[in-house]
Amino acid sequence: MKQYTRREALKLFGIGTVAVAGLGLAGCSGSGEGVKNASEPVPASQAFGQAGVWMQYGDDQISKDTGVERILVFDGKGNVTVYDTEGICLNGGTSYEGVTFGDLDGLSDDEIIDLAKEKDRERFDATKQSAIDETNEDIESFAGMPDHIKNAEEGQKVNEAAEYQEPKAVPFTLKLETDGTGNSAASETLSFEHQSLNSSHFYSGSHIGSHPDRYADEALYKTEQVDIKLFSPTYSTTSIVYDTTFGGYSGLATVVNEGHAGFTWDTPDAEGIEVD
Repeated sequence: MKQYTRREALKLFGIGTVAVAGLGLAGCSGSGEGVKNASEPVPASQAFGQAGVWMQYGDDQISKDTGVERILVFDGKGNVTVYDTEGICLNGGTSYEGVTFGDLDGLSDDEIIDLAKEKDRERFDATKQSAIDETNEDIESFAGMPDHIKNAEEGQKVNEAAEYQEPKAVPFTLKLETDGTGNSAASETLSFEHQSLNSSHFYSGSHIGSHPDRYADEALYKTEQVDIKLFSPTYSTTSIVYDTTFGGYSGLATVVNEGHAGFTWDTPDAEGIEVD
């Protein structure tokens, strides 16, 4: 992919600097508050280029019960820190309750970040404890099966040794695909690498008869490439949950003020994005 700087794009399309300035945010002061208060549609490079907090969710419409899969914290310097906050079903029929949009009502960005940190850690602790509990039950039930008991006890050491890793900031990219003319956006994608908890690392009753070294060799965290399509052919609408307004792209939202103008794709001359 070819990456255009703003200067190169201006030269390519013959656009003057005054025209580009018109693409800026009304009332934008270089902080996340400019994004929240925008009176004109906000392009992705400006939305994610400033410090802010975004929630990734599934295909559902935003409601108080819609689950938040991840909370993305952008630092305004080209990096994002990703926290896993989605609810999960654990061994033995128990479950970990994740974050919903209703949980975010009335929270500031700092409070949402605190919640993200808390829930990411709770998710790890719940997964680890579930594996420990199930393996303890297996050890008690393996009377007369010394090989199974030995494997389970060794597997339990793998479970107990697992240590939580706090998410780190990683670079992100915005990739723009243009239409047939090459002059207008056809789609845009937000991409980053994410270290997610690898549940297959833990030993549990489902591994009876398997050697525990197999699970010890499985990385506790695995790197996955996350590509989020920003579905917004023009600009997005907003959703209200209790007293909080959310705006963004389909599957990705942030807290905005009432009357927000919405979010849109970049244009090919936007600075710092990849263009096909």
